[in-house]
Amino acid sequence: MTHRITGFLVFFFLLLHIIDVSLIARPRLYDEVHQLYGNVVLRLFEVGLLFGLVYHSLNGLRIVLIDFFPGVIRREKEVLWGVAILSVVLTILGGTVIMWPFIEGRIL
Repeated sequence: MTHRITGFLVFFFLLLHIIDVSLIARPRLYDEVHQLYGNVVLRLFEVGLLFGLVYHSLNGLRIVLIDFFPGVIRREKEVLWGVAILSVVLTILGGTVIMWPFIEGRIL
């Protein structure tokens, strides 16, 4: 279930990214939208999307691993826990970079 939810979030992110990039033809609107990205709420949203992207990617690799190496199924719970823990660790690292302007106090 989590894999499907994160897949939807990744799709939503890609849709927003396509809309965002298409605004380049209207520089003023593009700049206004990018000023919104400096908002702390949207930065936290980006951290959530980062978690969705990382978890969905790693879990997809887990599924491929199970497909190609059925013997791993005996350790499926351990692999799933590894995916969850690695997703959290990578999200904390990436989230720190995303939130760094707020941590430094440059953006309030």
